[in-house]
Amino acid sequence: ALGSGQRQTTEARLKDITEALAHTFATLPKNERGAVGTAGARYAIHRLFVQRHGWQVQGVAPEGETWSSSSPVAALGEGVPGHVQDLLDKRFGSHGLDLHELAVLAATLENMIHAEAIQSLEATYKVYGESTEGMLDEVGAERIVDSFMQAYVLGRNMSELTRQVVDQMYSRMDRILPLWQETREFLRDVQQEVAPGLSTFSFADVTRIIEAVSERYGQHQDGVDCEDIQKKLLQLEEIGGTGRIKLRDFYASVKEHHFWNFKEHPEFLKQAGVLDDSDPSSPRVIIPNYFALPSNCFNPSSAFYAICCIDKCEALMDHVESEIQAPYATPEKIVRVVAALPSASVPANRTLHQELVARLERVAQQHGGVVPLHGRLFSQWMHFAYPRECPYPHAAGTTKLMSSEEWSHATGMKVSLTPADLERYVEQLRPVTEPMDSWQQQHEQQQQQQQQQQQQQQ
Repeated sequence: ALGSGQRQTTEARLKDITEALAHTFATLPKNERGAVGTAGARYAIHRLFVQRHGWQVQGVAPEGETWSSSSPVAALGEGVPGHVQDLLDKRFGSHGLDLHELAVLAATLENMIHAEAIQSLEATYKVYGESTEGMLDEVGAERIVDSFMQAYVLGRNMSELTRQVVDQMYSRMDRILPLWQETREFLRDVQQEVAPGLSTFSFADVTRIIEAVSERYGQHQDGVDCEDIQKKLLQLEEIGGTGRIKLRDFYASVKEHHFWNFKEHPEFLKQAGVLDDSDPSSPRVIIPNYFALPSNCFNPSSAFYAICCIDKCEALMDHVESEIQAPYATPEKIVRVVAALPSASVPANRTLHQELVARLERVAQQHGGVVPLHGRLFSQWMHFAYPRECPYPHAAGTTKLMSSEEWSHATGMKVSLTPADLERYVEQLRPVTEPMDSWQQQHEQQQQQQQQQQQQQQ
């Protein structure tokens, strides 16, 4: 249905993708023909692209706290004719997808994303008046790659840009994107790896560089911007390693530590499932849930995906799935696997807290002595086992992820609090017994001094 050209390039990726999907597929619930349904297929493809490339693919990413039952075929977008989508949806609805069919869908999607990048590269050549049949020297090739990347990270469609706009973008990029020099270093490293020792570059050579760049940039971005966010969040974490930050400390950090990005409206955080208000007197920000905010994503020039901070729990779940290789497991087996599994903040071969083990056993009691690996209760248990890495899953329908623009449009409020708002919340959330911050003490001392000076002048 997809045509011979699409089929050949898809088959080239198929073996690798099949192997990558295998153990996740083994843990998903299946029908009588050993196929997964729509929610399972979305989960598997989402996991694949997050781990391979750091991509949040549209049409397969989770919608809030749940995995939608809508078909993941929608992820193919307008790149597949309507009659082909109808054919695939019909097949999906009646049979589900086995491992091979799931891998074909994922490989097709990855191939279409690469084709999109090549189209943008062709447009970049055209802007510079270069022929895809000719050769470029090293300086020319690097200029093409840099300009391609600049349009990519700024979400610009290269085919709509003039040479003048591209030149202006090139000359101003350091001011537009403060981390541009780090990005250029990343581009040169990729170039040296996939096209080493070349002094002249064909279009095929530059294509190899661009394909590798688009595949790896999500991981690179996560290691730069997202690790910085994670470091700041952990600096503010409350005592006890709970994976939570007191909302007051979160807001106070804007002034005290110059953490300028931590100023989202509390109602925005609550709707997104980031706020733990089980204690209304001291609401807390859930660190891994904050990572999932759309505000921590950026949209490159792609019709297929966004690049977001990578869910730290994905790799942990991947390991659990690879060890268990089934949709269900006994509490004893899960405890053995998780106790041995380290994370960035949890050591290997630890002894799990008795209450954590008891919580898992209670889940098993509700399911005939075994724990479903892809249910909300196990995801909740993983949060308490890895509170800094695994998001807390709220009940379906109680939260909704929205972009800042969508939330502002729906509520009529701004997502970012003003400095005055931040100070007001810091004051409101201060415990009665807590002393004033040093900055407020200084502020009041200055006011007292001013009053004394005015009295002396009188």
